[in-house]
Amino acid sequence: MKTANIVRLLLLGAIWGTSFMLMRIAVPELGPMLTTLLRAALGAAALYLFARSRGIRFAWRANALTYLVIGLFNTAVPFALFAWSALHIPSAYMATMNSLAPIFTSLFGVLLLAERFTLRRAGACLLGMAGVAVLVGVGPTSVTPLAVLGVLACICAAVCYGFAATYTRMRAGHLPSLAVATGSQLMSALVLLPFGLPAAPALLSASLAALCAAAVLGVLCTGLAYALFFHLIASEGASKAITVTFLVPATASVWAWLFLAEPVTGGTVAGIAIVLCATALALGLSFGRLLPWRRETGHPQP
Repeated sequence: MKTANIVRLLLLGAIWGTSFMLMRIAVPELGPMLTTLLRAALGAAALYLFARSRGIRFAWRANALTYLVIGLFNTAVPFALFAWSALHIPSAYMATMNSLAPIFTSLFGVLLLAERFTLRRAGACLLGMAGVAVLVGVGPTSVTPLAVLGVLACICAAVCYGFAATYTRMRAGHLPSLAVATGSQLMSALVLLPFGLPAAPALLSASLAALCAAAVLGVLCTGLAYALFFHLIASEGASKAITVTFLVPATASVWAWLFLAEPVTGGTVAGIAIVLCATALALGLSFGRLLPWRRETGHPQP
């Protein structure tokens, strides 16, 4: 991987790591649905301006339904689930559940694309669930009904991401990736509008910290982050770009520890490590391939 793209990858991991901390700041004051609406709308606006500057054409009449489905399952539903979870579980838990997305993508490949259900896929799923159990069972948060529901909501969000990735491969593989990202964000913002608007009066009483957190979530963690991610896919390939998954739980834990005083315990580290091993298994990655700055051997990478 080129040095400039290594920097982009590290920056993207740091940006997406902050999103869980920012939700923990914004949601208690703005509520889950308003926070989600602001994030989607601001992200859509930033992406649209960027896409227009690149001359991207959206072909709305032909692709509206595709954008809608991807917007629902890649943004509206998972963002709302994570936002609700932010009321009940720490940032590290949320980021770790987010890392399960490649595992569910692999399973949807079996269900929808008739891919083989291999021992590797089964092992990744079982190992991932074991990591979740370790994180919840020995992590720093008490195992209350709301905490369990928060974890389950995040797992459902990861399921949504897995379906969205597979659906994108099925229905949007021929479209420019930036058009899909922007179009789906715009559709998700429209879908979220009736759910978030009733909570709009909360904007008048919200603190500056909560408002800034929502703004950064939208512009930086959604708009800029998607632009960085799709640049990495275009220049280095999806298999290298997806390694950002392995940076997010660690950066999320560090940000939350620094700014929210959330503890990082041995149970937290163990749970994250097991889930990331499961994700590596689902992606078919060896340890050496997780290092984007490794020495190239000259052999092509899939």
